[in-house]
Amino acid sequence: MAPVSQWDATARPNAPRLRRTDRLVLGSFDGAAHVFQRSARGIVLGSAVLMVPMMAINLLLSVVAFRDFDSFDSLFVDRGFVGVESSTVFFGVLVQSFTAHLLGAYAAVFVVDHQMGGAPTIRRALGAVLRRLPMLLLTWVLTHWWAMLVALLAVNAPVVAAATVVFIAPVVALLSAFVLVVVPVLMTERQGVRSIGRGIRLARGRFGAVFGFVVLCGLLGGALFVFIGQLPMLLESTGLVTFGSIGYLVQGVTVQVALLVVLPLVAVATAQFYLQLRVHVEGLDLVLAADRAFGAAT
Repeated sequence: MAPVSQWDATARPNAPRLRRTDRLVLGSFDGAAHVFQRSARGIVLGSAVLMVPMMAINLLLSVVAFRDFDSFDSLFVDRGFVGVESSTVFFGVLVQSFTAHLLGAYAAVFVVDHQMGGAPTIRRALGAVLRRLPMLLLTWVLTHWWAMLVALLAVNAPVVAAATVVFIAPVVALLSAFVLVVVPVLMTERQGVRSIGRGIRLARGRFGAVFGFVVLCGLLGGALFVFIGQLPMLLESTGLVTFGSIGYLVQGVTVQVALLVVLPLVAVATAQFYLQLRVHVEGLDLVLAADRAFGAAT
C-alpha cells in the first residue's frame, strides 16, 4: 500500500482527523463540507489565485458574447463563434479544464494536511502546486486529452454537440471516474507519472462509488452553478433591478463568482473522497492509528 508520504501521522502533534464513514459518497461530501466550513478563507483565497487567468479569459468571452449576441442561446444555436472567436472559446475551455486540475491539486494538499492533524496554509499549498506544475501539466494532458476533443466539437459543431449531449455526458463521466483521484495521488504520494496508474487502480477498487461520486458532483455542482449564474436574470425579471447596457458584464462577473464557489467545493470533495477511498480500500485509518501507536515502521 502506498504511504501518505510527507503527511506522516507520527510527525504531527495532533491526532489525524480522518475517520471512516459508512457511506463512501455521501460521507465524503459531508466531510468536505466540514473542511470547507473550517477553512473556507484559505480554500477560497488560494483557489482564487489559481483561477485568475481563467476568470480573465471567461470575462473576455462574456463581454464578447453578451455584446455581440442577442441571447446566450443564440450564441450556440443560431450564429456561433467563428474565426478568432472560436479559437478564444476553445482556449477558454482548455484553460478552465486545466484550472480545475490545479484546484484539485491545491485542495488535495489542503485537505490531506488538515485531515492528518496539521494546520494547512495558503502559502504551503500554493508552493506545493507550483513545485509540481510541470508534472500537473503532463498528467492533465495524459488524462484529459478527451476534453480537447469535446471542446473542439462544442466550438466547431455546437448544434451537433447540443444534440448529442445525452450520449456524450455518460462517456465523459465514465472517463472522469477512471482518473478522478490521479491528482490527489500525485500530490500526496509523489509517484510522478505513475500516479495515473495508481489512481486508476485505486478507483477500480470501488468503481461504482467513484462513478456515483462523479455523477453527483456534476449534478450538485451544475445546479449550484446555474442557480448563482442566473441570479442577475432573476433579479431583472422581478422588475426591481435593471442592469441596462452593462447586463452582459454583470452576468459575466456572476458566472465567475459561481465558478469560485463551485470549483473549490468540488475539488475539496474530491480530495476528501480520495482519503475515504483509501480508508475503504486499503484501511488507511487503521494504518495511521497503528503508526501512531507503534511507530511508522509498522
